[in-house]
Amino acid sequence: MNLKTAEIADLTMDININATPERVWTALTSDIGQWWPADFFAGGEAGKRTYLLEAEPGGRMYEQWEGGGGVLWGNVIAVDPTVRLQVLGSLFPNWGGPSLWFATWDLAAAGDGTVVTFSESAIGKVSAGGAEEKTAGWEFLWACMKAHIEGLPEPAWGDL
Repeated sequence: MNLKTAEIADLTMDININATPERVWTALTSDIGQWWPADFFAGGEAGKRTYLLEAEPGGRMYEQWEGGGGVLWGNVIAVDPTVRLQVLGSLFPNWGGPSLWFATWDLAAAGDGTVVTFSESAIGKVSAGGAEEKTAGWEFLWACMKAHIEGLPEPAWGDL
């Protein structure tokens, strides 16, 4: 047996979106498959897969592929519609783990828009390079969601 020490990586970012908290909530939950970028699927065939988030305690955050395959990325731990969503997920070694991640999305009205405060803590096999890559990934995902909500062109991975 080879024993290693677990690391913890924390990330917090604010996303300003020109839409109501209700609209942002809908995009984050029931409409997530409409804006989830193709580069961020673990498998399945383009056009024959979707990304889903069941916004209820115990709900799943997952990919579903035609033919019955998919990936469970996390489970909803807490939900307060239009206010807060918390998800607990896991990464297997083939995706950079083993590690667990704890994510929180807090939505707050701000003038005519919404500020989404996203925070994530990961514990397990976490490297500085992996943490930087994950930060870039989350930034890109929220840019995609923002573009979808605000009717802007979809960003391309690597352009941010």
